Order: sequence, then structure tokens, then C-alpha cells
Amino acid sequence: MLRAGTFLALLLAALICGCSQVASLTPVGEHPRKISPDDWNGTWLNKEQTVRIRVADPQRGVLQVAWVEEKGGALVPESHQLELWAAGTWTFGNFKTKEAAAPYLWALVQNDHGQIIIWTPDQASFRKLVETGVLPGSVTKGGDVILQKLSGEQLQTMMSPAHSQCFHWQTPLVFIRLGK
Repeated sequence: MLRAGTFLALLLAALICGCSQVASLTPVGEHPRKISPDDWNGTWLNKEQTVRIRVADPQRGVLQVAWVEEKGGALVPESHQLELWAAGTWTFGNFKTKEAAAPYLWALVQNDHGQIIIWTPDQASFRKLVETGVLPGSVTKGGDVILQKLSGEQLQTMMSPAHSQCFHWQTPLVFIRLGK
């Protein structure tokens, strides 16, 4: 993976890189996930970066995420919003960007008692699901997969054991909470 230049590489693990992406025209999920500041607020660490997370809107599942990056030999603060959407027991982190083929990049997210685990979508698997008509969307000439709005049934299909290869389960991005 190329060196991270934005929040996505830190929190959505390889969504912005030289490789193809899985993006969406709308946030992935059925509705915004209601969240608690007690579960999300704090300083979080993974092997590459420390980030600060604050719940910006608990009813709409909006997180404000900030960190410091080195750009041109200077330390520069960065801050972005992440929308958490629910589909059954699943939570999807959606990041609005202008750098992708569609407005939203996303990943599967789990907050497990002081540990945030993030699984990115597997482009090849989603490409097959779109090309076979299982999920609505398209594939760009560059190989990016662009999903249209997914129904509850399509989300269940995507998360079913039959399509378990759709995410990078073996290589999650893990953040551990250092403190609130």
C-alpha cells in the first residue's frame, strides 16, 4: 500500500491507494447508527498512527476524527467526519470524499470494548457481485467498483456466509483506546 496521505488510509485501511476501490453513491447501511460518546470518544492507537475521535452527532452516528500528519517537512493537523450506518448488527463506516470514483468510501467497523476493528471491502469480490447482477453498481475502466444504493435485502446478501470473501477478514486495521 502507498503511504497514507489522508484519514482514509488510517481509518479505512487502504481505501485510498494506488489500487482499485469499492465506493458507493450513498452511505452503505440502512440507517445512521445511534452511538454513545462513552464508546467512541478518546485517543486511539494502531501500529502506524494515533487518532483522536469525538462523537459529533450521536443520533446520526457522526464521528469527528483528527490526527497529525507530516507534509513537506511540517506537522499538519487533519480532521474528517466519518458516518456510521447500521444494517442489522453490522456497522459500516462511510467517509465522503472527492478523491474516489463515487462520493463514499466505506468499510465494515466494529467497536469492541476499547478496540475498533475495521475490515475493508475486497474489490475483486465486489466486482464479481456487480458483474453478475447480485448487487447494483458498475465497474469503471480503472477497476473501481461503484455501488448504487443497497436495499436491506442486498446488504444481507452481501454479508451472508455465501459471500464471506467480500472483506479482507485476515488483515483488519485495529485501533486500541489509550484513554478518553
